[in-house]
Amino acid sequence: MIRSPLIATVLACCAIALPASAQSGRVERSQAEIALENAKETFAEQRAARQEANSACAARDYDACVTAGDSYRKGTGGVQDYGLAIKSYDRACKGDNGKGCASLAYLTLLGRGMDADPAKARRLYKQSCDLDEVSGCAGYGNMLFSGTGGRKNVPEGTRILQQSCDRDYQWACERLDELGAYDPDSVAFERLKDIRGN
Repeated sequence: MIRSPLIATVLACCAIALPASAQSGRVERSQAEIALENAKETFAEQRAARQEANSACAARDYDACVTAGDSYRKGTGGVQDYGLAIKSYDRACKGDNGKGCASLAYLTLLGRGMDADPAKARRLYKQSCDLDEVSGCAGYGNMLFSGTGGRKNVPEGTRILQQSCDRDYQWACERLDELGAYDPDSVAFERLKDIRGN
C-alpha cells in the first residue's frame, strides 16, 4: 500500500514517541498522536482537492488542470506522478492556459517524466509568454539570454526578463541580477531591495 511521504514520516515519529501520559487524572494525546491526526486530515483534504481538480479539468476548466498537475508533480493528495502531471499541464496548455504551458515547459526542460528537450521547452515558454503568463515570459527570456534550446539573443532575453521583473516577478529580477543584466534605474529592483531589507 502506497502512503503519502508526509504520513509515512509522521508514522515513523509516532513509532518512536513516548506513550501518552496521564495528567490530572486524564490521558493527554502525545505530540506525535496530534501530528498524525493532523497529517491524516491534511492528506484527506489534499486528496479531495486533487479529485475535485481532476473532475473540473475533465470539464475543460484549464485552471483546474494546472491545479491537478501541481498535485501530481508535488505528490500532494496521493502518489507523485510526473506522467499524470504532464498530461494535466498539456491539457491546460492546449486550452490556452499560460500557466499550464509554463509548467509543462519546466518539466520538459528538466526532463521530469520524459526526456529533457530544451528546444521544446523554449517553444512552450514562448507560447506561455504569448498567453501573457509572466512566469513563462521569465523562462523564455532566460532561455533567449543563455541560448538554451535555440539561438542566443542577449538583448531580447534581457528585455523580456526586464518586463517580467517590472511585473513584480521576483525570480526574473533575481535572474537579471545574477546575469548582471539588470537596469539600475528599474523601479522593480528598488521594490525588491525594499522587500529584502525588511
